[in-house]
Amino acid sequence: MYKPAKIRQMVTPAIHKSVETETVNGRTKKTVTSTAIVRGQFKLKGTSEITANGLTVVNDKTTFITLWKKVNPYKSGDILSIGGVEYEIIGTPENTEMRGRYCVLNLERIGGGA
Repeated sequence: MYKPAKIRQMVTPAIHKSVETETVNGRTKKTVTSTAIVRGQFKLKGTSEITANGLTVVNDKTTFITLWKKVNPYKSGDILSIGGVEYEIIGTPENTEMRGRYCVLNLERIGGGA
């Protein structure tokens, strides 16, 4: 049976923000609404730096493990705000071992500048 890590506490708070997109006069308009506060485990996978057009972009890949809900509110493109930093959900949420117990969200933060 899958257990997320040696520490089985889900104490990291995150704010789930759902993103709705609509096309108005040929332009896409994003609407972000804060939906719920979620608790889970946050783990950083790795960081990479990409230089494109003279700008350095830092790309953080992370995972966030939370409890699975029957009506899953998470979808690709939604935002999780963890500690004031916003991460975007990549791909579909994973129902671990199809047991309906844990939900693994792959997240990505892209920060630029430098």
